[in-house]
Amino acid sequence: MSTKPITPNLEFQKLNSIISLYTPPTSSQVNTTSKDPTTIIFCSWMGVPPKSKYLNSFYTHYHTLFPSARILTISSLSSFFTTTPNSTRTKLFEPIVDAIDSEPVGKEERKILVHVLSNGGALSWMDVCTEYKRRTGRVLDVKALVMDSAPGDSDLKRGFTAMSTGFPKNYLWYPTAAFTLLLLGSLAIAKGVFGMRTLVDVAREAMNDWELVDRSARRLYVYSTKDEIVGFETVEEHAREAEEAGVEVRRLREEETGHVVHMLKDGVRYWRAVGELLAGME
Repeated sequence: MSTKPITPNLEFQKLNSIISLYTPPTSSQVNTTSKDPTTIIFCSWMGVPPKSKYLNSFYTHYHTLFPSARILTISSLSSFFTTTPNSTRTKLFEPIVDAIDSEPVGKEERKILVHVLSNGGALSWMDVCTEYKRRTGRVLDVKALVMDSAPGDSDLKRGFTAMSTGFPKNYLWYPTAAFTLLLLGSLAIAKGVFGMRTLVDVAREAMNDWELVDRSARRLYVYSTKDEIVGFETVEEHAREAEEAGVEVRRLREEETGHVVHMLKDGVRYWRAVGELLAGME
């Protein structure tokens, strides 16, 4: 792990509307160890703008720690949970396999770190794993997985709170809120009466589906008792399920931070926990 201070302006190649790839220049191939990740797959939370300073601070920090690692970023749109057909959403993930397998090192040498934030990131990671399995017939090999504020459940109030972060700030807020409540209410009824699963439910289950995700990947769950969108009980239950299946699990439980802002509010503990997770990578 490099400790050299770097404040880069990372230039990402846009593969499509939601997927971008940063490939470090040859001059960055220094100060690496055999345990450093070679590719970081970053699945951002729903609705965050690509130019968000907070979002980009994750990329900068990872590049500072691992200047030789590629960074593959995936955006999550609010419409993925509402109006976008599943076929349209999953088609956006078609470039992902070639992007992952284009890594200069061979499959035996590569070390993939995945960083998932919130339900949007969990859905993206499910779609990545699904597309990789469909194209290759194999589960994508991953060394470590960070689950930040994820996975959640399909609680109506929490779902509305999550969706409302992306509402327009003008007079359109009210019709948008009304439409969202109607949609979420309909989904809640469909789930209760017909047993229909929401995408949040599907993604949550997929995170512990060993036919889809790598059981050998070490995990870090970061969550908070003050999170109003993803309940800490839900995260802890998921972590227990993974642990009972033989996954090596670490936890960072916060008591004062809100949804997906743990790194912003308690960065020292956050990156220490990530570092400890990666220290065990083989």
